[in-house]
This record gives sequence, structure tokens and C-alpha cells, in this order.
Amino acid sequence: MTIETNGMDRRDVLRAGVAGAATVATGLASMPARAAKELPEGFVINKDNYDSIKNDTFEGKTIASMTIEKMEWMIKNYNTTMKLVHSKKIEMDKKYMQATKEGAPNVQFNPADRTVSGWKAGMLFWPNQVDPKDPNAGDKLLWNLRAATYGATMDLRDIAWAFLDAKNGYERVQAFQSRRYYMEGRLDGGPVTVGDGTISQKTYFVAIYPQDIRGLGLFSVRYNQPDSKKPDDSYAYLKSVRRVRRLSGGAWMDPIGGTDQLYDDWDIWDAAPTKYKSNKLLSRRWILAIAHSPEISVDLAFPFTEPAKRFPRIGITIPPHFNPAPDVGWEPREVFEIEGVCPDEHPYSKKTVYMECDFPRPYLGFSLDRKGEFWKMFIFQNRPDTGDDGYQAVMPVLGHIIDVKRGHATNWSSNMKSNPKGVTSEMVSLNVLEEVATGTGK
Repeated sequence: MTIETNGMDRRDVLRAGVAGAATVATGLASMPARAAKELPEGFVINKDNYDSIKNDTFEGKTIASMTIEKMEWMIKNYNTTMKLVHSKKIEMDKKYMQATKEGAPNVQFNPADRTVSGWKAGMLFWPNQVDPKDPNAGDKLLWNLRAATYGATMDLRDIAWAFLDAKNGYERVQAFQSRRYYMEGRLDGGPVTVGDGTISQKTYFVAIYPQDIRGLGLFSVRYNQPDSKKPDDSYAYLKSVRRVRRLSGGAWMDPIGGTDQLYDDWDIWDAAPTKYKSNKLLSRRWILAIAHSPEISVDLAFPFTEPAKRFPRIGITIPPHFNPAPDVGWEPREVFEIEGVCPDEHPYSKKTVYMECDFPRPYLGFSLDRKGEFWKMFIFQNRPDTGDDGYQAVMPVLGHIIDVKRGHATNWSSNMKSNPKGVTSEMVSLNVLEEVATGTGK
């Protein structure tokens, strides 16, 4: 190739080329960066556009500031998408808020053993009155979560776990029946505390599908203050021998069946705060979360052979198959970021939860393995619900429990209800576990 120099020697040509390149570079550097803009409702954040829009805003807050580090990782590595919707105010039940107003001033926190006393119903501590600098702030906020937050009884008649692989998609489904009956903090018109006050809650959990696991069940009793560190009483029904067997006190840390979810992950965080070594309030911040999931979480009209229709709020047909469905809205919510240090025998080393500031409802969470590496992501879909007795609460209706290390998830989904009519304490017991497991109960 011949270069025409127009009378310039080679050194002049090179100097001119370098100067020209420098001029172009200077011009590019001086060009103003794209001005941040307010994104419209309905905009879908995805791996292709995240970096270009992360400094844009929605409801006046930048996308980057509302996307936790692990969610950014999920967007870029696991194709998670977030459809922006405007936030809506959520009103908790008036009885719940009135019980908090009347009772919170009487609650005492004991720093020596991190237990509480004097609680009757509602939240134990007003969230806005918890000092962020208080070394016990994390414990106090988690006590709010582990009180009866969504009614006196939680009913999961149609809960199902979808087993999902990032490469191969839908694998199988397991369906269960479950109830949790709170023995304290009840606001259903009857006694606030049932029994002698030593039991916090009772739960049974029984497999109903497929046939090879049908009848396998678990019944647990969780104790009240000052016995919050006491191991749960847990019993398993073994259909092969038609007998109940008592489990070890560490069953709360075990996986639920063959799923990726521990019993401790039931509501992202299901343990009493005293079961953890420590709990620290890291920050108060805004995140994008699912607080108004669409009405149907599990469609009972479709058989298990049509998983995409059976689980309409899971993006089963879209790799990696275990994210929230693309039509599910994510809205700005102000949350507490709380980190817990797990006991030595726990599979996790730490767990972090992101919980609504105005009332105790977890939206997101993640856990680290014993090496301190990112292991599981928890994305919970929630929505306001009105119980059979008119009680208003925010219910978890779908949980995405994602093992990011092995590219696998088990997502539970349920049209959960609070305060089903006619349920009594006797209907959540060891005897009822056997009746439901054998099909002889109602």
C-alpha cells in the first residue's frame, strides 16, 4: 500500500496522525455522558440494558441504588428480569397496628440472652423507633418478623414445589398440605394466647403428590419466651411403617424433602433470632421487590403435566426457568438489610434478609456457604390478602429458592390464605398429622 504524503515526509505524516487521534480522543472525552432519565412504568430491566440504565431513576431513585449486589449478579448471570411498576401503599390490619400501639411500650429486650418479655400481639418494636446504632437492632426487627404477622393461622392447602434446572428446565413437582397455627399474638376475635403460653406456634406439613411420597409428613412445635433457644419438637410420619418418629432438635436447619429449601428458609427467615449467633442491622435502604404479585400463584385448573400453566408466576419456559415470570411487577420498597451469623452446625455461614420497614415482610435474601461464597438466592413474591374473617395482611405466595452454585431451584407456590374459617388449635397437632398423612382426616 502506498501512502500519499503531499510533500510531507514520513515523520510529518505520523505526527499528523497522532495529533488527529488525540483530537478525536479529546473530543470524545469532552462529550457529556448521557443524562440520567426517569424510566417509565413497564420498563423491563434485563442483562442487555442494565449497565446502560443503572444510573437512570424510577420514582426518583437510581436503579443501581435499588438493585442489591446479588440481584445484579442474578440479572447478569441468570437472566433475571424486573418489570418496573409504581409502588403502592400497603395497609396492615387495623387490629395488628392497634395491638402494636398498645403493646410495644411494654416490651422489654434483654441484651444478655437477646430474648424479649412483655409482648402480647402486633409488632414487638415500632420499626421507626429502633435505633440503627443499637447493637441489638437486628434482633429486635427479627422478633417482629417471627411474631404472628399474617394472621392467627396460615393455610397452605395448595402449596407445590416446582423442581427446576437451569439447563434442562422443569423436572417434577411435589405438592403438600400445610397449616401453621399461632398460639400467641392471635387477633381473630378469640383468646390472644392459646394454652399456657409456653408454645409459640405449631405447624404440620404433609406430602400429597406424587404417590411415592404421599403421606410423608412433619409436625413441629416452637416454644415461646424464655425458651426461644430451646430446640423445636419435631416429628416425622413415616408411611412405610405407619409410625411417627421424633426428629433431632436441629431439624429446623434441614432441607424440606428433596428441595433446595431449608425449613429455616420457609419465610426466607423462619428461625427465632436467638437461634443465630448474632444478627446485625446493616442498613436501611430502597430496593426493587415484589409486593403485589398477581392474584393467581398456582392455577389448580391445570394438571401437573402442564407446568407453565400450573405455575403462571414462574418463567418456566424461559431459561434458566426459575425466575419470576416477566409480567410480575417489581416496585420500590424501603427495607431493613439484616445479616445473621448462623450457628456452627448450620449449612450456611451467613444469611441476609431484606425486610419491609413499615411491617415485617421479607422480599429478598441470600445465603453464603461455609466458605463464605454466594450459595442461594431467595426471591419471594408477596401480595396483600384478606382472610376469611376480614384480617388484612401481606402474604408470601411464591418463593424462588435458587441454588446459584449448581444452577438449580425449587420454587414453592401457593394461593395462601390467612385465618381460614373454623380452624382450632386441635386441628394442628400430631394426631392430625397422622390423619392427614393416612387420608383419614378431614
